[in-house]
Amino acid sequence: MNRQISYNWIKEFLRTDATPAVFAREMSLKSMTVDRVEKVKPVFKGVITAQILEISKHPNADKLKLVKVDAGKIKPTVVCGATNIKVGQIVPLATEGAKVQNPVEAGKTFTVKKAKIRDVESRGMMCSQKELGLGEDHQGIMILPDKTPVGVALEEVLALDDYILDVEITSNRPDAMSVVGLAREAAAVLGTSLKLGMPQLKLDFDQEIPLSIENEEPKLCPRYQSIVMTDVKVEPSPLWLQLRLMQSGIRPINNMVDITNYILLEYGKPMHVFDYDKLANTKKEGSIGKEIIIRKAKNAEKILVLDGQVYKLEPHHLVIADAKRPIAIGGVMGGEETGVDEKTKTIVFETAVFNPVMIRKTARELNLHSESSDLFERGLHPESTFISLLQAIELTKKLAKGKVAGPIIDICSADYKPTKIKFDTADIKRHLGIEIETDKVKNILESLGFEVSGQKVLGVKVPWWREGDVAYDYDLIEEVARIYGYHNLPTELPTGEIPVTKREQGLKWEDRAKDWLAGLGFTEVYNYSMVSKELLHKVSFSAKESLRIDNPLNEEMEYMRPTLIAQILQNVADNLNSFPEQHLFELSNIYLVQKENSLPTELSKLTGAIISQDSFLKAKGVVKFLLKKLGVNNYKMELTDPKCPLWQKDLALDVYKGKQFIGQFGLVKQNILDKFDIKKPVALFDFDFLALAKVATTEKNYEPIPEFPGIERDLAIVIDQKVSWLEVSQLVAKTDKLIVEIEYLSTFVDISLGKGKKSLAFRMTFRSPERTLKSEEVDEIIKKLVRKLEQNFQARLR
Repeated sequence: MNRQISYNWIKEFLRTDATPAVFAREMSLKSMTVDRVEKVKPVFKGVITAQILEISKHPNADKLKLVKVDAGKIKPTVVCGATNIKVGQIVPLATEGAKVQNPVEAGKTFTVKKAKIRDVESRGMMCSQKELGLGEDHQGIMILPDKTPVGVALEEVLALDDYILDVEITSNRPDAMSVVGLAREAAAVLGTSLKLGMPQLKLDFDQEIPLSIENEEPKLCPRYQSIVMTDVKVEPSPLWLQLRLMQSGIRPINNMVDITNYILLEYGKPMHVFDYDKLANTKKEGSIGKEIIIRKAKNAEKILVLDGQVYKLEPHHLVIADAKRPIAIGGVMGGEETGVDEKTKTIVFETAVFNPVMIRKTARELNLHSESSDLFERGLHPESTFISLLQAIELTKKLAKGKVAGPIIDICSADYKPTKIKFDTADIKRHLGIEIETDKVKNILESLGFEVSGQKVLGVKVPWWREGDVAYDYDLIEEVARIYGYHNLPTELPTGEIPVTKREQGLKWEDRAKDWLAGLGFTEVYNYSMVSKELLHKVSFSAKESLRIDNPLNEEMEYMRPTLIAQILQNVADNLNSFPEQHLFELSNIYLVQKENSLPTELSKLTGAIISQDSFLKAKGVVKFLLKKLGVNNYKMELTDPKCPLWQKDLALDVYKGKQFIGQFGLVKQNILDKFDIKKPVALFDFDFLALAKVATTEKNYEPIPEFPGIERDLAIVIDQKVSWLEVSQLVAKTDKLIVEIEYLSTFVDISLGKGKKSLAFRMTFRSPERTLKSEEVDEIIKKLVRKLEQNFQARLR
């Protein structure tokens, strides 16, 4: 995630004379990457400050005014239609020849010229924020602070001599997503110190305005702080604050909302402000005033939020509520009904910390993302709330004349205990290849905010803002290495012979199998390793027997997959409208639960799906092809247990090499396919690829060409439709050792054969390794076979 931050703003917290280019280079080498340094360039040119001296009516237009201004060396009269101007105000004046932004066509400018407007000459133009490229407000003229000097270039007054840094901040460093956080990093990187003080709280209220807080979900909201302030004056923010927000891509709204956005940028801490008088009165017996409750949403509860949309909430969504209804979606966005406006006199500040998984889940489900949710998703520390609240109080006093109307209410579920790490500095050489003096190591860590004690073996206390990503001694080695400078580590070529490593045999077979399947027209798919409970249930897998993730990203990724079958069937369903025939496969890992306190088993699986004519026979052909290419001979196929909930009875086969089960294939039951809304037959093959790789070989087994000719005979029998080809073929194979090959030909079903009957045709090859067979011998074997078929399956010749 990138942040656009003013370099002047960073320097308010940092003692440095480094140029923006030096700052960007050093930070990129040792900390956060600065992608771009851009000098602030105003879109306007030739605009100066001027004070309004007189305002009179336009003689020929009711909605226009004649305004005489003092611009230092000149005192021109301009024609203006704005309604927000009055005598004595200081405004931006675009003189003749000045360039300003076209408020209608974004990105285009125009030159101000002397013009007659309704027969009155106008020598210049007073400008709005939008015309100056300083905001979106085009309803009125931009009003400058009262003490602004007159006749001075506007860019000097606004102190636009600044640079905007585009900083890439990694997801593990939410503490750096702020001006103060970047200043902390820069102090260590540049070897300088911070200018960071703690705002002071003064309780200057005569009467406490009652507010109670109740936290029903301490696990989802481990800390919630609040305070009431009164006598606030809600109005536009001063120019310096508006400019700070606009340079960071945030639109100014009013001083109260702008204060919370300013703190979000300065401290990386989201806040919210409520209008106290819009909150519902508490319903608690014996209590007065307002009440805020942190709770889960009620069934079918709705909220209108600040983006103007109404959202229907689910019972697992966290809300901030008053005694009557939700007033904010916790950590995501505040409600419209309790927002501040120009009539607001008393406010409630909220600063809190929320569970990051819950925030991510809520934002995704509602498709509602904000600056606040982005930060909370990365995990903020409970200690971050206090300083942000103090800064909000201080700014409200300064910018809105607000007064504190009660104590800080602090609801915290656990006391803060800093992480302590034992750090042997001798480990640095083992990891980095160089020795760094202990004093240097201590200085680096202390410059990053760590508390350090001891010599050689250090006791290190982690600052609260780094609790999320520093927990072990090797984390400290990384901190030392980056501030020392990876570019300063000596480069050494390896000595001695580099051992030649053989590629793991299993990986070779994986590559080959993928190539073979691609050659057969299969498409490889890649799915997440995590699946939902719902998807597991579709293929009759129990979630209770699957490996659950403690902090899943969402419900769709709650379990580590115990099979590839569920996802590949979902792939088939997702593509069915565009591809009625499909050949898909995935070769990846599954995860199986073992005994309690044991690590899960990770297995490599090869799973494929075929949806086509004769899906079963194609699947069988693919399996036989793969086994042949893998060099797996003398395998056997047996009917899969009919009790298996996945496969159709008698249309699924288990494959064995010796006694080792290596996989299975067959047609999926229709009731399983119905759950995926698949109405066509689907054949699957599902193999333990590790077991396959163990029995695979590149060695070829050659057989000599038969010395004696074989005899082929075709046979068609009428049998019950429930009897499978596998059962018939197994009986045929056991009838006589002279039957060396059996080939399925066709199945025919017709009412003329009898109810529930089918015709099964197959071809047999007879051969002796010792002599040429006679036709009479083959006839005798066939007679014996027919008798067996009659006895076992009540079959008859067709």
